[in-house]
Amino acid sequence: MAHEETVQVLEPRNKAFEVSKTIEQQLSDANDEIEDLKLQIAWLERSYE
Repeated sequence: MAHEETVQVLEPRNKAFEVSKTIEQQLSDANDEIEDLKLQIAWLERSYE
């Protein structure tokens, strides 16, 4: 019985960790996209000079 209670308590923590990891990955992906867009903007600005 005590083992079942421990498993039930740990599962939400694991899910929270997975969600946190997913959010961190999304943030990293978004930052990569922002850097790519900045490079594209810089390239476009140079073509108009």
